Amino acid sequence: MRSLQRIRVGQYYPLPSPLHRLDPRTKLACTLALLVSAFLVRRPGGMILLLLFCLAAIYVAKLPPGQTLSSLRSVALLLLITATAQLLFSPGREIWKWGPLSVTNTGLMNGVLYSLRLVIAVLLLGILTMTTGPVEMLSGLESLAAPLRRLGLPVRDAAMVLTAAFRFLPLLLSRAGDIALAQEARGSEFSGRNPARRILDLVPLLVPLFSACFRDAEELGAALAARGYRGEASRTHYRSMRFRFADLAAVSAVAAVVALSLWLPA
Repeated sequence: MRSLQRIRVGQYYPLPSPLHRLDPRTKLACTLALLVSAFLVRRPGGMILLLLFCLAAIYVAKLPPGQTLSSLRSVALLLLITATAQLLFSPGREIWKWGPLSVTNTGLMNGVLYSLRLVIAVLLLGILTMTTGPVEMLSGLESLAAPLRRLGLPVRDAAMVLTAAFRFLPLLLSRAGDIALAQEARGSEFSGRNPARRILDLVPLLVPLFSACFRDAEELGAALAARGYRGEASRTHYRSMRFRFADLAAVSAVAAVVALSLWLPA
């Protein structure tokens, strides 16, 4: 359960880096483009290029590498399950066999691709939330989704809910870790080898966790009401958003990486 606290998605690190100074709309659009390309790429070479670009972004953003990459440890089990399922159950030319189990060339390729997709998605979301403050995130989402207002959609409310969900994630994980430690002190064994016992031990963790989530949601709603928040009301921004040369350079770099990753042969 301590691995929950390693997830860095949702935590903002205020640092003086070029990525932090980019327009939030630029970061949102670039993240979306890279995520989409990660699910469209069918070759390991393209996936490796996207992964290297993510690592370069972490370096440019001056983010702590250990804490940024620690998010991957939390999805290690999912990575293992995904890779194993693709290795053993994908049809194709058999390259290794042991009893009823066999590995095919297609399974090996799919295992690498699906694992890299998950790694890239976790890194991209982590970089976005660690370099973009909650107010900037909200403003960027509102601006990008502004055309949907003509369809009568509550754009500002939706952006507010999405931003709050991102910011609640680290608090939720931290609280889950604290509750798990308290339950372990009372004799619970979340890291035991008996799967049935581990499932039963989750009950005393989930009940107080859900209770805390509802309480936090009520407190957030009360705080917004006390400050006179109205979702679709016209409001101004303390800092105006505008595109600069750095944003153009970032968009150009992402466009080049996306195009190259989709073009790279096997």
